[in-house]
Amino acid sequence: MGAMAIRTTLFSAAAIGFALIGAGCSHATKSGETTTSATTSVTSSATSGAASPTSPSAAPSTTQMTGANGTAYTLQGPILDKYNSLDEKARKDLGAPTHEQVTNTDGGLWQPFDGGVIIYKSVPYVVWGVIRDGWIALGGSQGKLGYPTSDEVDTPDGQKKQTFEHGTLTWKPGDAKATVTYS
Repeated sequence: MGAMAIRTTLFSAAAIGFALIGAGCSHATKSGETTTSATTSVTSSATSGAASPTSPSAAPSTTQMTGANGTAYTLQGPILDKYNSLDEKARKDLGAPTHEQVTNTDGGLWQPFDGGVIIYKSVPYVVWGVIRDGWIALGGSQGKLGYPTSDEVDTPDGQKKQTFEHGTLTWKPGDAKATVTYS
């Protein structure tokens, strides 16, 4: 790999690292209960072939994030892509990872965080807060509702709503539990 390509790759990784550190240093849980710190560092997987000095380099395919317990966890693939697509507030609400990525027997992927989970079957989604609690109580992706088919959205009447393969969970702020509707 040429010296210019190496410098370009290292610069890109450093820039992304600084962006992730700024976005992921702390969070508050969805309900605002606690605040903890998470330190982020970026590592990039080696690829065959170097980026040319004039072409943009690809984003790292692997990121290490330190959880509140001090353990470094790897974010990768569609889970990392979803994490990177979140705005700063959503990253803070999601928090730090609490476990490595898990692969279900049906091929789905998921990774738990302090404030939620990023889960992937064909598209990655975030499930968090009271909706996550209701979904987990029903068996999560392997339960009655199955995998999510959308992210949580705000409804015109002030509720939070998320759709799943076999139904919908809705939650009105202030309510202790989400309401399930099967399709």
